[in-house]
Amino acid sequence: MATSKAIEAQSKTAEIHRGPAACKEKFLELLENFSVPRCLFQMADIEAAELEEFGFNRSTGFFWLRQKAKTECKIHKIGTIYFDVEVAGFIEQHRMWKLTGVKGKEMMVTLPLCEILVGYPSADKVKCLSTAGVYRVRLIADFLNTK
Repeated sequence: MATSKAIEAQSKTAEIHRGPAACKEKFLELLENFSVPRCLFQMADIEAAELEEFGFNRSTGFFWLRQKAKTECKIHKIGTIYFDVEVAGFIEQHRMWKLTGVKGKEMMVTLPLCEILVGYPSADKVKCLSTAGVYRVRLIADFLNTK
């Protein structure tokens, strides 16, 4: 579990919050502070996603979320997004990278996402890159339509 080791290393100087309400509040606050639309991470709004822990290391930009079980979110124009028990990565203004624990399924192909660029190539779009180098540019509004 490389993600668990990274979380352990980063947690020494991180802000850590526990409990579903606190985790949801702090994670959504983080997304807002870095201009990442909350609709990209709808796991925070899914009732079944019982968030257990949220951590953020301000000095490195590393964040993580732990939940009790894997969750999935079906989005009408996008496909299905899967969130593992541990989701982690780095965040900066309009960008998340080195993501782990997030997979996207479009048609019949499921690929792990490693980077999200908001406002690329225009302000109303988001670019999602997979670890395989495949990417999709989508309208941010497309992520609002869940099934």
